Amino acid sequence: MQLTWKSFSRLTKQELYAVMHLRQQVFVLEQDCPFIDADLNDEHSDHLLGYINNELIGYARLVQPGCLYAGPSIGRIVTAETARKMGWGKIITQSAIDFSAKKYPNQDITISAQHRLLGFYQNLGFQPQGDVYLEDDIDHIKMTISPPKASGVFSFSPMLPTHPILIAGLIVASSIIGFSFVKTIDLDQLNWIAKIDDRAISRGKYDNYLESIAQSRKSGLLASDAQNILERMIDEELLIQRAMDLGMLENDAEIRSTIIQKMISSIIADTKNLRFSQQDLQTFFSNNLDFFAPSPKLHLIKLSFPEASQGQALEAREMLLAGNLSAAQSLAQMDVIQLPNTLLPTMKIREYIGPLLTQEALKLDDGEVSKIIASENQLHLLVVIKKLRESAGSFDEMYEEIESEFIRQKGEEMLDDYLADLRNWYDVVKADDL
Repeated sequence: MQLTWKSFSRLTKQELYAVMHLRQQVFVLEQDCPFIDADLNDEHSDHLLGYINNELIGYARLVQPGCLYAGPSIGRIVTAETARKMGWGKIITQSAIDFSAKKYPNQDITISAQHRLLGFYQNLGFQPQGDVYLEDDIDHIKMTISPPKASGVFSFSPMLPTHPILIAGLIVASSIIGFSFVKTIDLDQLNWIAKIDDRAISRGKYDNYLESIAQSRKSGLLASDAQNILERMIDEELLIQRAMDLGMLENDAEIRSTIIQKMISSIIADTKNLRFSQQDLQTFFSNNLDFFAPSPKLHLIKLSFPEASQGQALEAREMLLAGNLSAAQSLAQMDVIQLPNTLLPTMKIREYIGPLLTQEALKLDDGEVSKIIASENQLHLLVVIKKLRESAGSFDEMYEEIESEFIRQKGEEMLDDYLADLRNWYDVVKADDL
């Protein structure tokens, strides 16, 4: 499963629709419980989306402190019917706990758990609080968990050596380990349960797989599960090894694309842990006012000519530059659909003349004539009669959009830094440099 955290403002319409569809399918239809799922708390939440083969099959949300409870609250934990009894529910819930611990450190997490799932949540560390109560005609119970307290990187224990040279050595060693993010030793590979050539299947991964199966079944593990799961993991590793031997990583564009996208996603995933102030966002907004301003409105005229009529197009352009619009129009062919004789928003203009010509039109100022533009077996001239620029909204009005763009750009910076480090780590030689 591919897990992705998103704030409400970063959810696309398609993602939000898929989330609401999954929640209503399970909570309303399957559980036969008519209730208002869209409870106005989604916009104050972070959303965990779980995908398998691009299909949303798992979800949870983390509501910020002060909305439902004094601290953060995990809720709407759900998996699609086709993906149950595979341990995904536990993985999703644990991910939500970990995310909350990072975003809201040292704050207890509260859930309103269905009472029939009491054991499931207790196994994850939640403790019941108070009596069972009815919520939407289903027995619920309040439960809380205290996630591990965050500790700083340099929070040395009093038992560590205090000699300045030793401390300096520890700092240098920590730095080396911290920056050696590519060629690291996988300690799990030293504690393995099976090997295919030199590639080990770690016991830790195997134990986690077994545990997730045990948690998903009421009856627990079967006697045959341990061996069957190991054989399945070996089969998977054999297929991966064979794919690598066949050169699929080097030659299959789809596989390469998937790996690259997974790498990029993992690199920029740290943006969910970004810490920034409102002042940071206000400064970012002030420095990028043009970016946040709405696209201008244009009163635009387009003249079109057959592709072979270069001379006519040049003559018409000279007429336009001389201010003789009617004469230039007489040389052009009549468009079946003409632009309205008024100011239009950019998106509307795009519907009339397409993205290429719209992009060229936005480069022009009032009264300016474009160069001859070749597109779709025709030649075109554009004349901007009037261009109306609108300013960006206020900081408060555009807060979510500003926050989303700030995080996106920080993600790009993380990726650039990561790639720069890779170039320093690996030997990159260009033929032209030899």
